Amino acid sequence: MTVATVAFCIGMLLVAGSGIFLLLILSDLRGLWTLRRLRPVPIGDARGRVALEGVTEYGTAGRQVAPVTGEDCVWWRVTLLREPARYTPSGESGPDHDVVLEIESPAWATLTDRDHRIPVDPRLVAPSRLLFDPIMTDPQPYIVTRVEHSLAKPVPLPPLAAEAAADLRRSERLHLTEVRVPRGRQIFALGRAGRRGLTPSRSGLTVFTQQSRAEVIATRREDIRTGRTAILWLILIGLLLAVPSAAYLL
Repeated sequence: MTVATVAFCIGMLLVAGSGIFLLLILSDLRGLWTLRRLRPVPIGDARGRVALEGVTEYGTAGRQVAPVTGEDCVWWRVTLLREPARYTPSGESGPDHDVVLEIESPAWATLTDRDHRIPVDPRLVAPSRLLFDPIMTDPQPYIVTRVEHSLAKPVPLPPLAAEAAADLRRSERLHLTEVRVPRGRQIFALGRAGRRGLTPSRSGLTVFTQQSRAEVIATRREDIRTGRTAILWLILIGLLLAVPSAAYLL
């Protein structure tokens, strides 16, 4: 009786779980429809929701040098975290770190097709400050460099982290993260073009990747095929477990 009950519950969970893959497939189908509908336009004609192709280029601030690695780039961001947090209020839950420093390039990077260029919102060219942005797809246009420093395992740090390193306690660690976008990376982008430049879509699909449009479409189709296969197997295994178990219990 117990085994049959467990088998029935597992079977129904598998059948119900197939609904998650169905939702993912619907999202992928909507994204595929958007990709096939929006064909790349010249950057000079970019208005509203558009698809663009171009290469990463310096913004209005000119050539940038990433502070941690010293590498040439079109845009960078540096975040310095101290762990554990020093100032979490008593009795309250909060982040396990303090944000000591957070700086980035003085101007947005741009995307150019040789004839025209458009500024690109940092939310497109790099991950968000603490979590990787889900709108981005591999291969990513940015490079991440991470450095961890503690009194027990010291490492050389750039001048911008010197003050925090001097104030570090024995139980603490510093996490220094640099995100930089190199110049000249071939990009396929899908977003919204406005007066400020290219920004994420207000709703629906946003893309900023080194893959070509054809590769992005092929990847989306493969995801749909994989999802369909997963749904069929989940339903089949779920029913094979649930139906005989239900008959036994009845």
